[in-house]
Amino acid sequence: MNVVLITGLKKDFDKELAKTFANAGYKVFAIGEEKIEGVNLLPDNLKDAALAIQKEANPADSGLIDIYIDVSDERNPSDNFDVRKGLDGGIIRGLYDANVTRPMAMLEAFFPLLEAGQGKRLCFLTSAQACINETRGTDGYGYKMAKAGLHQFLQITRNVLAPKGYAMRAFDPMNGEISAPLSAQAAFNYFTRRRGIENTEELRDDEGNLALRDANGRHHPW
Repeated sequence: MNVVLITGLKKDFDKELAKTFANAGYKVFAIGEEKIEGVNLLPDNLKDAALAIQKEANPADSGLIDIYIDVSDERNPSDNFDVRKGLDGGIIRGLYDANVTRPMAMLEAFFPLLEAGQGKRLCFLTSAQACINETRGTDGYGYKMAKAGLHQFLQITRNVLAPKGYAMRAFDPMNGEISAPLSAQAAFNYFTRRRGIENTEELRDDEGNLALRDANGRHHPW
């Protein structure tokens, strides 16, 4: 049985993703208070959460954490200023802390458990709308800048960890465009399946790359 950690249960997507993994037979840990059948709830304090996983997971069975899923994807309704209105530094900093600083702290807290696990797969939420090549909006700069910062962190993390056998996943749940259950199923498929080796050539193994896909299965360049 593979062990999965989901870092929050705030959004409908988070809850549906936890249900999907639990129904598929995974041992699921999640930070939050939403009671979901088959999901082991963890406290908000990261140190306490890590200790709880160590106590409950069975290293002899499947390791401590095999699939790590950071579902941080915070927005702010007041993040609606455009270039003409000027930028709000407080909102930008708050979104950066929620979407970049906290995910960095969470990964640091749980990394020893990932090292002890067998899967070594790291998954993060983002949005294609924050991609410099695909952004379409003229506002929401705080969120988009935060996700750009997250992507830089993921790329640096990938550069360090890929040679050690870690695989990275970036996923756009397409909030508001696709229902939470369908998006969660798409995320489950992407997070659990291995990406292919092109033309059976080991040197062209896509698993070591950092790729962004959305709930429709489309690949997005950053």
